[in-house]
Amino acid sequence: MSERAEKTQAMLAKHHRDGQRFAEMMKQGFADRFNDEFWSEWDRWIKPIYSDEPVVLDLGAGPGMFVRALAERSPAMRAIGVECAPYMLDAAVSLPPGCEIISEDLHDPKLPLPDNSVDAAMASVVLHEMSQPLRALQEMRRCLKPGGRLYILDWVRAPLEVYIRAQTEEAKVFDQETPVEELEDLFIHFIEHNRFSREDLIYLLNQCGFAVLHSKIMRDGRYANIVAEKRG
Repeated sequence: MSERAEKTQAMLAKHHRDGQRFAEMMKQGFADRFNDEFWSEWDRWIKPIYSDEPVVLDLGAGPGMFVRALAERSPAMRAIGVECAPYMLDAAVSLPPGCEIISEDLHDPKLPLPDNSVDAAMASVVLHEMSQPLRALQEMRRCLKPGGRLYILDWVRAPLEVYIRAQTEEAKVFDQETPVEELEDLFIHFIEHNRFSREDLIYLLNQCGFAVLHSKIMRDGRYANIVAEKRG
């Protein structure tokens, strides 16, 4: 394992706190996150550009729930997850033939896929966890077919007041009896969840060779949905 990958794994372990518990939470909360409203949007923006035998990537795939759901909805699909956290890989669900999870660090990914071979990619709550997402976006541009699309769902920058009130009890934050460790954990996660604004992500996508087709802010300004298409 490279030194870069070791740093990424250490950063993710700190961010997720209890990795095994977080992987189980991803499984248990999957249906709520990827509900009928989500699939309606996916069918609107992504499904129309599927080829007869589509290839779709899931960046930061966790235990592979979205990979499996993609394959179940489109049996001809080759769905591929990309993940590097050991506790996520250990918790991976069973996948149908032709689908897999690749262990790769998204800070500098070298995916075993030909140029212009992927129909679409998903990045769900992964970019905010990265110290820099440029290499991942550039690798997506390499792998995606011309006109291929990247679907992003992620936390974006919001005022501290909005973040605190959504995450915890405001009074507890300002209570002088609240342990310093709890305050540090809250503010570290605030910084991570507020790493990029929607405008930052659009700028990065444009600079990496994508055209943004759609973007909207949700959850009181704390969350963004962006659809981008590979140019050229």
